[in-house]
Amino acid sequence: MKIFFTYQGEQDKFFFSLDVSESSTVGEILELPKIKKIMNSITHKIIIGVNGEILDGTFKPIPERYRLTEGQRVEVYRPLKQDPKERRRQKA
Repeated sequence: MKIFFTYQGEQDKFFFSLDVSESSTVGEILELPKIKKIMNSITHKIIIGVNGEILDGTFKPIPERYRLTEGQRVEVYRPLKQDPKERRRQKA
Protein backbone atom coordinates (compact mmCIF):
# COMPACT_ATOMS: atom_id res chain seq x y z
CA MET A 1 0.00 0.00 0.00
CA LYS A 2 1.11 3.57 -0.57
CA ILE A 3 1.51 6.04 2.30
CA PHE A 4 3.16 9.44 2.54
CA PHE A 5 5.75 10.94 4.88
CA THR A 6 6.30 14.64 5.45
CA TYR A 7 8.47 16.90 7.57
CA GLN A 8 8.57 20.65 6.97
CA GLY A 9 11.51 21.90 9.02
CA GLU A 10 13.17 25.29 9.18
CA GLN A 11 15.70 24.51 6.44
CA ASP A 12 14.87 20.98 5.32
CA LYS A 13 11.56 19.95 3.77
CA PHE A 14 10.68 16.36 2.96
CA PHE A 15 7.61 14.87 1.30
CA PHE A 16 7.70 11.46 -0.33
CA SER A 17 5.60 8.36 -0.82
CA LEU A 18 6.45 4.90 0.45
CA ASP A 19 5.20 1.45 -0.49
CA VAL A 20 4.74 -0.53 2.73
CA SER A 21 2.96 -3.70 3.83
CA GLU A 22 -0.73 -3.61 4.76
CA SER A 23 -0.13 -4.12 8.49
CA SER A 24 2.54 -1.41 9.00
CA THR A 25 2.42 0.82 12.05
CA VAL A 26 3.74 4.37 12.30
CA GLY A 27 6.47 3.09 14.62
CA GLU A 28 7.67 0.68 11.93
CA ILE A 29 7.66 3.46 9.32
CA LEU A 30 9.81 5.66 11.56
CA GLU A 31 12.41 2.86 11.72
CA LEU A 32 12.93 2.74 7.92
CA PRO A 33 16.50 3.86 7.09
CA LYS A 34 15.43 6.80 4.90
CA ILE A 35 13.12 8.19 7.61
CA LYS A 36 15.39 7.29 10.53
CA LYS A 37 18.11 9.47 8.98
CA ILE A 38 15.69 12.42 8.89
CA MET A 39 14.50 11.77 12.45
CA ASN A 40 18.09 11.66 13.76
CA SER A 41 18.80 15.08 12.22
CA ILE A 42 15.89 16.76 14.04
CA THR A 43 17.02 18.76 17.07
CA HIS A 44 13.66 19.81 18.54
CA LYS A 45 11.07 17.73 20.39
CA ILE A 46 9.51 15.23 17.99
CA ILE A 47 5.73 15.12 17.69
CA ILE A 48 4.19 12.58 15.31
CA GLY A 49 0.80 12.80 13.66
CA VAL A 50 -1.24 11.16 10.93
CA ASN A 51 -3.36 13.29 8.59
CA GLY A 52 -3.27 16.25 10.98
CA GLU A 53 -4.07 14.35 14.19
CA ILE A 54 -1.39 13.99 16.85
CA LEU A 55 -0.58 10.46 18.01
CA ASP A 56 -0.26 11.14 21.73
CA GLY A 57 -1.85 8.10 23.36
CA THR A 58 -4.79 10.12 24.67
CA PHE A 59 -7.22 10.53 21.77
CA LYS A 60 -5.24 8.57 19.18
CA PRO A 61 -2.95 5.60 19.87
CA ILE A 62 0.80 5.99 20.26
CA PRO A 63 2.80 5.64 17.00
CA GLU A 64 3.90 2.08 17.80
CA ARG A 65 0.25 0.93 17.88
CA TYR A 66 -1.32 3.03 15.12
CA ARG A 67 -1.91 0.89 12.00
CA LEU A 68 -1.79 2.80 8.75
CA THR A 69 -4.27 2.51 5.90
CA GLU A 70 -3.88 3.29 2.21
CA GLY A 71 -3.06 6.92 1.42
CA GLN A 72 -2.47 8.16 4.97
CA ARG A 73 0.18 10.80 5.63
CA VAL A 74 2.67 10.42 8.51
CA GLU A 75 3.73 13.88 9.68
CA VAL A 76 6.53 15.09 11.93
CA TYR A 77 5.66 18.43 13.50
CA ARG A 78 8.01 21.20 14.59
CA PRO A 79 7.29 23.80 17.29
CA LEU A 80 5.63 27.02 16.17
CA LYS A 81 7.77 30.15 16.11
CA GLN A 82 4.83 32.33 17.07
CA ASP A 83 1.40 31.76 18.58
CA PRO A 84 -1.19 32.09 15.74
CA LYS A 85 -3.57 34.05 17.99
CA GLU A 86 -0.83 36.54 18.85
CA ARG A 87 0.09 36.91 15.19
CA ARG A 88 -3.53 37.72 14.25
CA ARG A 89 -3.68 40.31 17.05
CA GLN A 90 -0.54 41.99 15.71
CA LYS A 91 -1.94 42.10 12.18
CA ALA A 92 -5.22 43.72 13.28
